[in-house]
This record gives sequence, structure tokens and C-alpha cells, in this order.
Amino acid sequence: MALNIPFSILPPPLVIRLAKPLKGLGNFIATLFPGMRLELIQAGMEVTPREYAGMALIVGISNAIAIFALLYGIGIAVDKDLLALGIAGALVVGAASFITVISYPRVIATKKTRSLEDQLIPALRQLLIDLRSGVPLFQAMASVSTGYGEVSAEFRKMVKEMNAGMSQPDVLNEASRRVASFRFRRVLWQINNALRVGSDVAAALDAMVDELTRERVDDIRRYGQELNPWVMIYMIAAVVIPSLGITMLIVVLSFLNIPVPKIVFPVIWFFLAGFQIFFISFVKSRRPAVEG
Repeated sequence: MALNIPFSILPPPLVIRLAKPLKGLGNFIATLFPGMRLELIQAGMEVTPREYAGMALIVGISNAIAIFALLYGIGIAVDKDLLALGIAGALVVGAASFITVISYPRVIATKKTRSLEDQLIPALRQLLIDLRSGVPLFQAMASVSTGYGEVSAEFRKMVKEMNAGMSQPDVLNEASRRVASFRFRRVLWQINNALRVGSDVAAALDAMVDELTRERVDDIRRYGQELNPWVMIYMIAAVVIPSLGITMLIVVLSFLNIPVPKIVFPVIWFFLAGFQIFFISFVKSRRPAVEG
């Protein structure tokens, strides 16, 4: 995949070029994050931890310089001394940018895992149907290399590696190493074990499909149980507190003969809008897939 560097004001090619002289420092930073190599592999980023750590450092430094220059320039324009604010803002933005870039592969791997598991059961069912119909494993894997999103992308890689001459067990081992989804890795392990001991791959795959289906049902059941407290929190934060709070505020200020500030209602409106957007996004992120 194309290398994407989040929150960088510089284009990725320039960041890569500037990071090359910092490989020594990048190597030291990479040792502080021992899981970075695996996260980069699972995110599909073809870059070494040393190089990526150097890029994160460049992004942090460049963003810090940009914020400092912006705040210092504003201070000059309004004839105020914003040097301390500029330094503080540069440190905060630089550190936040560095941490964001370092964490980005983990975020991408998590998104890929969710997208992959959404289509995992339907893809495995087609694979199982092909195997039970007498189709060889290689051709069955090729048949699911399209139409199932991230699952198909992983199967395309495996088919390509087999076409290049790698053995099926080696291909499955390599795929289980780079895939972030533990459920997909379990499927690959079961197929690989069946190949090594000479047992029926279709039987092993059938058992895995049944197990994954039960896990999906359990996920949906847990999600339904989680919704009850979340709905209560939503009702309290988005309905009860604003309505009663506004009423109490108006009553108290009327007793004190103080007019209600005009800024109160826009602030409450923006708070409610932001809370509802956050709540909907949060609930959506918790919702399990129901495909398959």
C-alpha cells in the first residue's frame, strides 16, 4: 500500500528523504517500541521500523516548527510577546504528532482486522463449498480472491506467492504472520495443520466456520447487552441534563434577577451536537458485523 503519514504538513516523499539521515536515531526510537515491526507488517506498510521512527520524528519536528512560527508570527502581528506560548504549543503539537504517527500502523491494522472479519465467514463458506465439490485448495483459494474485501486481498497475496513457487504451508505461515486478525490466523493455522498431517482440509474448515459463527452470535448478544447502559447514559447526558439544567438555570437566574446570557444556548446546542456525533460514532464502532 502507498505510504500515508498522518498529520504531516510535508508530503510523504519529502518526509522520507529527510528521515534518511536520522536512521541511527530512528533505530534507537524503534527499540522503544518493540511491536512496531509486526504492526508495520500487519498494516501493509513496506518500511522498516528504523525508517518509520525517523519519519515520525521528522513529522513531529516539522509540525512543531510550523506551530511555533505561526504563533510567533501572530504575536508579531498583534504586537504581543507570544514566545512562551509558541514554545509550549510547539512542544505539545510536536509530541502529539510524533505519538500519532507512531500509533498509526496499529490503527490501520485494527481497521483492516475489522474489515477483514466482516467478510471472513462468507468467504470461508465459499471456500468450504469449493473444497467439498472436489476443487483443489489452490483453485478454491483463487476463487475467493475477489468479492470479499480484505479477505480476498489476503487470498490474492497467497495465490500470488504460490504461483511464484512457494509451498502452501510456507505461504500459510507467512500469511498468518502478517495478518492482524486473530480469527483469520486461526483459520490459516487449521488449514496448515490439516495439510501437514494429511487430514481433510474441508472438515477442519467446517469446524472453524461453525466456531466463528458461534463467536459472531456471542458478539451480537454481548452488543445487545451493552446497549442498555449506553442508552441510559445517552438519555441522561443528551435529554435529562440539558432539559432540566436549562430549566433550573432559567429559574435560578430569574430569582436573582439576572438575564440569561445569550451565549448559553449556542454553547448547549454545540455540546449536544458534538455529544450525539461522538455517541453515534462510538456505538457504531462497537457494533459487530452481521454479514454471513
